[in-house]
Amino acid sequence: MNIKRELAVLAAIAITAAGLVSCGDSTSSTAALTTTTNAASVPADTNSPAETESTADPASDAESTAETKEYERIFTADKAKIKYNGAEIAVGSKIDDIKGSLGAEAAPSTDAPSCLTGNTIKEYYYAGMTIQANNDGTIFSITLSNDLYSGGDGTTADGVKLGDDADAVKTALGKPDEEKKTNLIYKDGTVTLQVTVSKKGADVIWVSDSSVEN
Repeated sequence: MNIKRELAVLAAIAITAAGLVSCGDSTSSTAALTTTTNAASVPADTNSPAETESTADPASDAESTAETKEYERIFTADKAKIKYNGAEIAVGSKIDDIKGSLGAEAAPSTDAPSCLTGNTIKEYYYAGMTIQANNDGTIFSITLSNDLYSGGDGTTADGVKLGDDADAVKTALGKPDEEKKTNLIYKDGTVTLQVTVSKKGADVIWVSDSSVEN
């Protein structure tokens, strides 16, 4: 009798399970089948080390080598000087000493609050260049950019100019002290030279000296 009862219970369970599959679980069953089928049809990993090694593109290897090229650290504060219209400008120097050799201003100079101290600073505008000086006329920031007034022939002491790519910048200035996204940052003491490089080349060349009060 016990065997007959057990057989009856098993039969009932089987019937119930069949009913569930035909109603609520049909979608799940189909999904599971589809997943299994798709998994079986996926080709072997095309990025396996062996295949990558055998199908390597020489041109790609050359680009990779260029990207990982090692540069020596050669930057010094002297390289942070800016050449413009035949004159040489350095942070820490007096604006009155070089202003007459820079040519015509692109716009009248203005007074502006320092973003660090709130003190009044002076901004001088030239084609492709903006100079910031403190109340004493000491230059603490020089920016080469075409965003405000385009033009000019400004370069760093080593000839880095707007439009240069990252490789040209590193060849001239050496290995950056920091490299953050599109910014190549060089430091020597309190002097910083930062070059922002986009796909079109250097967009901004900025020199500053944190020791000059502003």
